[in-house]
Amino acid sequence: MNAVGGGLGAISPGVWALAGEWLAVLLTLAIFSRLLGENILSRLAQHLFVGVAAGYAVGMAWLHVLWPRVQLLLGNPFEHWHIALFVALGLLLLARGVRPTLPIGDAPVSILLGVGAGLALVGTLRGTLGPQAVAAIGGTALPGSRPPWLVVASTALTALATLLTLAAFHFHRRPSGVLGGLDRIVQALGAVGRRLVLLAMGAVLAGAWLAFFAALQGRIGFVYEAIHRLLAAMGPRP
Repeated sequence: MNAVGGGLGAISPGVWALAGEWLAVLLTLAIFSRLLGENILSRLAQHLFVGVAAGYAVGMAWLHVLWPRVQLLLGNPFEHWHIALFVALGLLLLARGVRPTLPIGDAPVSILLGVGAGLALVGTLRGTLGPQAVAAIGGTALPGSRPPWLVVASTALTALATLLTLAAFHFHRRPSGVLGGLDRIVQALGAVGRRLVLLAMGAVLAGAWLAFFAALQGRIGFVYEAIHRLLAAMGPRP
């Protein structure tokens, strides 16, 4: 074992860097081979990616989240008793992986969903809807940075787009009466709001495709540069 370790240690860093680069090239080509159809190389690359990502996530969670807190609990159980509660909830959550129908696994799932929904709602109200409402009412431009009419127009358009988008999610209809007429007006506004939602989703999708093509261009450029350097190194030397 020492001989193997010594032999690996004798390899220069440049060789390790070259080996890592070509491993990345081969895995990239294996993923690209999926374009020609399902094959063992693409499946191997996908499984390797999922396994490495899962192993890395578990290792980071253990080293930086779980193990430091276990040490605190073992060092002073009375002061850090709440960590034992978190560990117990985590073990109950793991029990659902063994038996999904186990009743004791419902408690951590309920707590997780409840806390997550509460935090998401509060975060949305305080971090998104509240600031947007304040900006729509008062404007965000500094004095003199933009013409007043432009500030008023942008604020009005923002408020109108928000109201139309909210109206798009109104589905209740009353057959007659004053409330029925109001429902029909809201339905008409909601039709415009649904088109705004589709427009926004199209813009988000376009941005995602631009990011995808940028990543694809980067990987193709990486493979091209690696092959070019290899051919240059294998070429005739004076």
